[in-house]
Amino acid sequence: DEDDLKDSDLNEGMRSTLAVLGPGHWDKVTLKMELGDIPTIECYPGKVNQVFMNILTNAVQATMARTDGRPRDVLIRTSVVEDHVQVSVKDNGIGMTKEVMERIYDPFFTTKDVGEGTGLGLSIVFGIIEDHHGTISVESEPGVGSEFRILLPIRQQRATEKRA
Repeated sequence: DEDDLKDSDLNEGMRSTLAVLGPGHWDKVTLKMELGDIPTIECYPGKVNQVFMNILTNAVQATMARTDGRPRDVLIRTSVVEDHVQVSVKDNGIGMTKEVMERIYDPFFTTKDVGEGTGLGLSIVFGIIEDHHGTISVESEPGVGSEFRILLPIRQQRATEKRA
């Protein structure tokens, strides 16, 4: 049942998301993966895969929007950071200005052409990560690319547990 917390392997979740996206998604983009030795985490796997789907789709679209002829790269990394697992998706796409970065999680905000995006993807991503008591951050530079870092706790705190 997708409504229940489950122990999930985020590396496997990333691989299954890539399989769902299909090889056509990566025709003109070089995908590199540096998947670390990470523990399973307690999460809602379907929701976390939805996060991966949105972040990866945006990364591919950002690299495809470039017209300078440089190779198009997306790098996925996973690692352990204290009691969290970190997932990083870095692209060398068109990047974002500070003004755009301040609004990317706002519902209906999009930089895409009409009909190409609803502006809900990153808003939904933010909500899912918040529901997991995690964080998302982004570093970006116009013309250079963006890196999204997602931190998810290995164990979810129960409502019955005492908060420190």
